[in-house]
Amino acid sequence: MKAIYSMIAMLIMMSLASCTAEGNDPVENSSSTYFLENTYGARSVAYEENNSDNLNLNELPAISLSEADGILSSLRKHTNAKEELDIQAATRGEQTLLKISMIQTINSKYTFTIQLNMNSYSDGSLYYSGYTATCSSSLMKWYLKGFSLSSDNTTGNYKFESQSYIYMKVVSDGIKYIQIPVSIKGTYNPSNHNAAFTYSL
Repeated sequence: MKAIYSMIAMLIMMSLASCTAEGNDPVENSSSTYFLENTYGARSVAYEENNSDNLNLNELPAISLSEADGILSSLRKHTNAKEELDIQAATRGEQTLLKISMIQTINSKYTFTIQLNMNSYSDGSLYYSGYTATCSSSLMKWYLKGFSLSSDNTTGNYKFESQSYIYMKVVSDGIKYIQIPVSIKGTYNPSNHNAAFTYSL
């Protein structure tokens, strides 16, 4: 009988120990970046790793992990998204220089602007000649590696894609720089100048 009581007591102690361990799970620990890594594919990066791109990550203000999660959650949900489109065209002979600006504001706080520079010709061909990209928030930096451009013969649209990254400076057992991948996809139709882009975290 004593052996049975001892076994029950041991099971209770193991259960309590298990609960305690769960309470210390890195996902719940506010000082761990594990949650951001698991949820948004974030990773910690060294400042020197991105210094060649002149990102000046040291200029970012340090924010808490909960603040970073709140921002990224809003961006992922596209909360109260507002989109604007502006196209400027300057014709020079058979060539038209296009500046296509697409602006998306999330939650009335975070505005992302992409300007695609393209050269259009009278034969219908279109060539990509660069871009600019900005983010209105001082709490993050947004970096794009450039765009690929391809034609879609079924719709008459041109498709563009880019892998971009958001960088944040967070307080997690000291200061850490966090990189979050953001995939960008968009379309442009030269016949009616319709353009749009979406991104996903």
